[in-house]
Amino acid sequence: MKILTYMLLSLTTSIVMAFEFPKADNLWLREAPPTARMLAAYATIENNTSEDLRLVGAYAPDFGMAEIHKTIEVNGLLKMREQKELALPAESTIVMQPGGLHIMLMMPKAKFKAGDEARICLIYQDTKGKEHVQHLDFPVKKQ
Repeated sequence: MKILTYMLLSLTTSIVMAFEFPKADNLWLREAPPTARMLAAYATIENNTSEDLRLVGAYAPDFGMAEIHKTIEVNGLLKMREQKELALPAESTIVMQPGGLHIMLMMPKAKFKAGDEARICLIYQDTKGKEHVQHLDFPVKKQ
């Protein structure tokens, strides 16, 4: 009986403490020429939870480096700036799209063409400072 009680208590505790990832939708990676050293990935990230989160990083096994970037205009020129983190308050959405926020993928270890997929992992931090990694497969699209 004690074992059954412990098992039920453990199950209840793990259910209550489970982390709910934001909904990631409209995932895509822009196809680039085979010699390209950088590619851009886009997504819509919806935090439909009651907890404030921060997107604090990204990594991709098929790339040497992944960073979150924002395109900004400086003196009439478009430049990309790394974003160390993005606030994702409860019930909010981040839209990554061409000309704005995106995941910059550098030093590809393979050539990607339309129809392929690339794994990109987004790193979130909750209000307690704990990091959670969301593994996503981004389809490569010709644009």
